Amino acid sequence: MKENIIDRFNRNPLLFLLLIGLLIRIIAALFSKGFLTLDDHFNFVVDADMIARGFPLPHDYKDSPLYPYFGAMIMTIGRALGNSSPDIEMLTIRLVQGMLSLFVIYFVYKILESKTDKNLASIGGLMATTLFIIPIMAVHQFEEALCQIPLLASIWILQKQEKQNLFNPASIIGSGMLMGIAMILRFPMISFVGIFAIGLLFQKSTRRYFFAFSIGILLVASAQAVMNIFINGEFGYSFYGNFGWIFQNPDDLFHTSGYPAGPPWRYLLTLIAIFIPPFSILFLYSTFRGGRTFSLIGISTLSFFIAHSIIANKQERFLLPIIPVLIILGVAGLSKIKEWFIKKNLLKVYRGLWIYFWVLNSGLLALTLFHYGKKDRIEPFVYIQSQHNATGIIIVQYDYEFLVPSYYLGNPTLPLFWFFERKNFNEEFQEVTVSKATINYIVFYGDSIEQDRITFEKAFGKRLTLEKEISPSLGDWIAHYFNPKYNRIKTASVFSVR
Repeated sequence: MKENIIDRFNRNPLLFLLLIGLLIRIIAALFSKGFLTLDDHFNFVVDADMIARGFPLPHDYKDSPLYPYFGAMIMTIGRALGNSSPDIEMLTIRLVQGMLSLFVIYFVYKILESKTDKNLASIGGLMATTLFIIPIMAVHQFEEALCQIPLLASIWILQKQEKQNLFNPASIIGSGMLMGIAMILRFPMISFVGIFAIGLLFQKSTRRYFFAFSIGILLVASAQAVMNIFINGEFGYSFYGNFGWIFQNPDDLFHTSGYPAGPPWRYLLTLIAIFIPPFSILFLYSTFRGGRTFSLIGISTLSFFIAHSIIANKQERFLLPIIPVLIILGVAGLSKIKEWFIKKNLLKVYRGLWIYFWVLNSGLLALTLFHYGKKDRIEPFVYIQSQHNATGIIIVQYDYEFLVPSYYLGNPTLPLFWFFERKNFNEEFQEVTVSKATINYIVFYGDSIEQDRITFEKAFGKRLTLEKEISPSLGDWIAHYFNPKYNRIKTASVFSVR
């Protein structure tokens, strides 16, 4: 008798989850272009490109160089093989990151399977595979997403040792090193890592792991401190740069300037939104139940959440490191939740909530997989680079100013000129004239392009021809609708100078 797809899934659920995850991440890598936040581009792509071009990182660079060197390696290989398109370069990076993120699915499944059962492990694995926020964040350039992999790998290695009642010093040190790598990839993870390490002492089954595990963390921290000598000229600069301000200006914990801020309950509302209300209320309650099964993970996650909730600077992506861990905790507590619904004769309500979650999550997943982030800022330069004839570019930002992702113009860097205010036109155009650069493209942002075009035509004494008009993506429109202050959008128009 032939097996149907459900039977095959039940026989080897992890394989099916990984295949589904692979397909979803390939789609995200292909179609979710651009960047989602400034850090997504300027804290990774710019630094990686700088390294690939042979320049050192800035002297005040305070993060781990692991991530930008990872990106630089991919860029260098591609360029050595003849690729000159930044657009293709970023596609390659997104695909590689998508492949790596399959480890998140693997470890979520394995961690759950070891202490619950295959059914709950499959549910957790499916959530790690398809929760709408995970695939898109995995293929974009977020250290908060990348650090999930060593974090979960560390937990899994330690859990295997505990389950089998083993004490392999090399494995325990390796687990500590992976936890240390998660921390230096994302330094605020110290609020999770520190409590996790200390928590080993308070469980009888893990007490003997404490010193070997701590050695692993210290090895990685020491290596990072030594690397700071070569990058910053100061031993341990990264730790001072990331945590020194807490001791010098403790008031900055509660008051921030120039960064998104919010009340202590902001992140709770964020999690409620991520796991889709009202289902999320049930699921987040279930994480407390799951904390009884995974007590060490639970208390460390709570520590991370409280620490981030106290600090004034609040950005939704800061929660990414603990999303897979919350899935583990939430799924682990489902058995007791389901028992309560059965006891109250409300099993249909329980199943209905799950159906509701999967339907809405599927819609959100479809939307995010095709989200071209900051399309109005990137696509003009992708178009210009693809013409292979640019000699100089003017960027007109009269309506609002933003950092320009000039990386997408390729290498070598072209002469770029910015026009910020109409009243300064003569002064800014004089800079173009003095430079003697041959301008053959102008990118206009705003709603008065026709008026501005005439002004530039008169100044150049040449005709401007519209080559391409780029509107913001659907995702950018939605982001602007919900948060116009930090997600400003405009139509971009690319003109050539004839």
